[in-house]
Amino acid sequence: MMKIDTSNWQEFRIGDLFEKLDLKCRKENFNKVLDCSDSPNEEFSLPLVNAKHFNNGIQFYGRPDEWDSVEMTIDIVSNGAIATGDVYAQPQRTGVLWDAYLIKCLYEIKSEYVLHFLACVIEKCVKQYFGWDDKCTWEKVKEKMIKLPVSIEGEPDWDYMESYMKQVMDESEKKIDCLKACLR
Repeated sequence: MMKIDTSNWQEFRIGDLFEKLDLKCRKENFNKVLDCSDSPNEEFSLPLVNAKHFNNGIQFYGRPDEWDSVEMTIDIVSNGAIATGDVYAQPQRTGVLWDAYLIKCLYEIKSEYVLHFLACVIEKCVKQYFGWDDKCTWEKVKEKMIKLPVSIEGEPDWDYMESYMKQVMDESEKKIDCLKACLR
């Protein structure tokens, strides 16, 4: 993939593009041992984000009817020795356990490609600034500036983001297919 020319991109304040969602467990007397599972199954099928490095920030699964949840969001890990500042796209319906939060774009995002693009840009902006001693809270993150491609009208160029990420995914799939062929 060639390096992107960002010279014509514009800066946007994260808090002007996204809102933090207040998602909670609706079950009284929640007990993590009894009310969550490490792996998904028929009973525990709702992904729950937490201070998790890797696995898309998903550490546990809950019962869907016991959690507030939403789809097409971005997960920001607020706490954790390694995971603080990790950012993940969450296109599927997702809830929040602890030490992370979900943000939703104020513009309607229908494409997983755009969601992944935005998650990458946000992580590039925030990961370097936060850690165990300086939590990655929404109050701090919302003030950070990110650079995005823009349309002629000066709005974020969602079409560019989608086509760029499609190209990245297509190239990645071709490379994976090539590796698989070599291993046969």
